Amino acid sequence: MTITADFSSGTVRLLVVAGMTAILTACSSAQVGSDQDRLLSLADDIDQQGDHSTAAAMYERAIDRNGSSANVLVRLGQARLDAGDNEGAARAFRDALREDIQLAPALLGLGTAQLRLGEAQGARRSLVEAVKTLNSTAAWSRLGAAQALSGEPDEAVNSFRRAMMLDPKSLDVKTNLALAQALAGNGIQAGTEIRDVVNSPLAESRHYRNAVLILVLAGRSDVANHMALPDVSTVERQRLIAQAQRVAALPTAEARARALGLQST
Repeated sequence: MTITADFSSGTVRLLVVAGMTAILTACSSAQVGSDQDRLLSLADDIDQQGDHSTAAAMYERAIDRNGSSANVLVRLGQARLDAGDNEGAARAFRDALREDIQLAPALLGLGTAQLRLGEAQGARRSLVEAVKTLNSTAAWSRLGAAQALSGEPDEAVNSFRRAMMLDPKSLDVKTNLALAQALAGNGIQAGTEIRDVVNSPLAESRHYRNAVLILVLAGRSDVANHMALPDVSTVERQRLIAQAQRVAALPTAEARARALGLQST
């Protein structure tokens, strides 16, 4: 007995068409992915060159074309943050967190945006979660700033200490640590830290000016009056001392931190 297969010409054509459709669909998907990759790569390059607004617009275009992902939303948020669009950055980081609620870079970015928007307690909540994963100088420093601005100077001291352990050469971190210690009432430690800053050959004008403010807050106006401070005139020194005295008279550590405009690194 002989078995034969009978394929009609119509069946053959159907199979050929189905095969061609699958090939074209695969090619189309690959093309879309390739275009997105090129657009994102170009946006990354532009962002690294410092044109953050243009980079943000390109990340937005990539999202409009191909949908959002947590990774691209974080890049968009960071570009907006670097461009000074803090509200837009916060939206992008929140969108990323809707994709992945535990995404540490999005938590760090959201906390940073909230700090810049004056939302200290919201920033503190975001950054407490971020440092659980991101053991970085930036994460601990920003948490320290949020804690100080939320009226938690002792917690801020601990966070800035963690940041300094990771980057012991950073004068900005050491300055913030000294300020947190002064806000917490640890005048001796604050004075020791800020002297190290002032004595460093890498100290800049902002460090000298901050030293005057911190010493007065630490109850060492006598040292602030006589410490050698390059490029700080007598008039400028007296102005800073008067400013610090007004801040020191405020009733709470939170109010004093806000008056000084504590900044994170």
